[in-house]
Amino acid sequence: MLMYDDSFVAAMTATTDEATALGARIYGSEHVLLGLLVAHDHVTQHVVDMFPGLTAPAVREAVRAALDDAPHLARLGLTLPAASATAPSDGAARGTRPRAKHTPELQSALNQATAKWAHLRRIGALPKERKVSSAVLWLGVLEPSARGRRLLHAMEIDPDGVRAGVLSAIVPTGDAVPTWPTEAPVGPATRFTHWVFGHLNLPR
Repeated sequence: MLMYDDSFVAAMTATTDEATALGARIYGSEHVLLGLLVAHDHVTQHVVDMFPGLTAPAVREAVRAALDDAPHLARLGLTLPAASATAPSDGAARGTRPRAKHTPELQSALNQATAKWAHLRRIGALPKERKVSSAVLWLGVLEPSARGRRLLHAMEIDPDGVRAGVLSAIVPTGDAVPTWPTEAPVGPATRFTHWVFGHLNLPR
């Protein structure tokens, strides 16, 4: 059975609070990114040391302002409205808590990331821990299909550099940081992992 470690549970608990504070009804990769930054485990600390501008308040503001949508609107000659002055304050958990359901972009990103993660574990490029850590969530929010990646681009933070930081935090000291696959074969174990992530019950 797939088990989650304390860092994974803490990140998902924080994800719930952040999504609630932002008034979301279901979870997207932007909420997971916020949850990771708020939970701030050793992997996140390693990443933030490399990218000091990657903070929960900065991402929260980017989400509220839909910063990743600005370039598309600009091409249409439109501008974004100012962020709502009535938006919940940072860290405030208000309103109805989201349902334990992913947005399609988050589910797709988690599926892609877990397939690649499983492949690297299978070939010995990543350690085979017995529990799933927050690193898998990081890898998910950095996938091309994830809104989290687009937000980082909009904030002028390199998502590929962030991913390299995540990988370097989880490989044993002195080991080479593996190259992240563009695609990975999907076998029975990966399909099971996808099923588990698809039925993930987030803390309430």
